[in-house]
Amino acid sequence: MRISELSAKTQVSVHRLRRYEADGLIESQRLPNGYREYDDKTVKHVIFIAMSREMGFSLPLIAEYLPRFKAGQLSAQDMIDAIHQRVAEIDQLMTEQKALRKKLMDHIGWFETQQRKST
Repeated sequence: MRISELSAKTQVSVHRLRRYEADGLIESQRLPNGYREYDDKTVKHVIFIAMSREMGFSLPLIAEYLPRFKAGQLSAQDMIDAIHQRVAEIDQLMTEQKALRKKLMDHIGWFETQQRKST
């Protein structure tokens, strides 16, 4: 199938599909006319990549898991563990952002105090 067909079947843009191919996540055959030709199993691979991206996984991490997915050796437990790790990363980011928010609010308070003193 051509890249436009793959895009339609997976709801992933042609631009993003080209990026996945450039990053070595998916493969195509080049036809004599220069068009890319993808086999049917690429649809599953692209859907796996797209779902992983929706969960916030980086392309390098997806590249680690993809060969096992393609080989049918990626278990549900592997994905559960990866998702738990992603949740832990998000929790850490939220903690850091809350601390930053508190610091910013403290600075606003300090500047408001300075402003009142000078008026």
